[in-house]
Amino acid sequence: MSDRSEPLVSGTIANEDVTIVLQGGLGGDWDVRYSVRYLREVMPGVKIILSTQKSAAKTLLDHADFDAVILTDDPGVLPPVKLIGAPHNVNRQIMSSAAGLAAVTTPYAIKLRTDAYLSSRKVVDLWSRWAEANPGPRLKGRARILIMSLFSLNPRFDERLCYHLSDFMQFGRTEDLRAFWSGPLMDFGTNTHWERNPFPPHSIPREREFRSRYATEQWLTLGYLFGRGPYPIAYHNDISDDILREFEEYLADNFIVAHPLDVDLHMPKHNYVFKSRYFNAICYSFEDWKKLVFARSGLTGPDTGYTQWPRSFAEKQRYIAVKQRTRWLNRFGFAHTVRRWLNPG
Repeated sequence: MSDRSEPLVSGTIANEDVTIVLQGGLGGDWDVRYSVRYLREVMPGVKIILSTQKSAAKTLLDHADFDAVILTDDPGVLPPVKLIGAPHNVNRQIMSSAAGLAAVTTPYAIKLRTDAYLSSRKVVDLWSRWAEANPGPRLKGRARILIMSLFSLNPRFDERLCYHLSDFMQFGRTEDLRAFWSGPLMDFGTNTHWERNPFPPHSIPREREFRSRYATEQWLTLGYLFGRGPYPIAYHNDISDDILREFEEYLADNFIVAHPLDVDLHMPKHNYVFKSRYFNAICYSFEDWKKLVFARSGLTGPDTGYTQWPRSFAEKQRYIAVKQRTRWLNRFGFAHTVRRWLNPG
């Protein structure tokens, strides 16, 4: 392990050395070409690949905006991850992301949703300062992968889901992103596990909403770190002090956690969560990640990340406890009555 205490700066990464893989569905309110044209203004010289299913591409008549268009067969969807929700697209994600990254010829890649865009190259510059310094013993690839704080869940608050790391956007060495998306497809049995099995006694109400044995983000992260297994968690809310400690070691050694506002990421569909007190409270921030990596290797630096109240551990605990009680009241219609009492006008 390096004894450096400051992030390495290995020179500026040229835009020409970066490929953006736009992966996901097409159609809806957002035209992927909005993203492409703006990204070329922000990062002139960058290569852009679209990777999607053949069936989705029928709505895209003109491929001229892209350096390459990669089309995959559609593996279909699985039942919703939770008992109520949208169909589970995890296998579509894995297949089209892997195919898109296989076509990359540059040393660095950004994996981005088709309904998102960046308004600067901060993600590249932030990665350059933190990704390769003081590598830890649990490092899987050549360097850390930069991911988003939302929804990289901190299991100490609300849902206790270790290895639940955001798939909104990633930046890193191409070989590492390829490895991340080379994990196994999810099978029907895993996806419907809780339809046939009782939840562990320690499960809180939100953890009992699951149909799938693992959340999407857990399945992807576990597949990267541990391949086809065995996995350090047997199910989504498998939790202990040792499991949490080991998870945070893998988090510090293999990833950089940054808030979308830290890197100028825009996602019209999800912008509402960027400044949500609740979602920021239950997720790791860049400042949280810096504490983990400093404790692991002494790595530190001047970069600061977006935070908002509640910031301290105790404040977050109190805030989430109130949210959980309100959620329980909402189940029985009490919260609306209480609000009417407090605001009779």
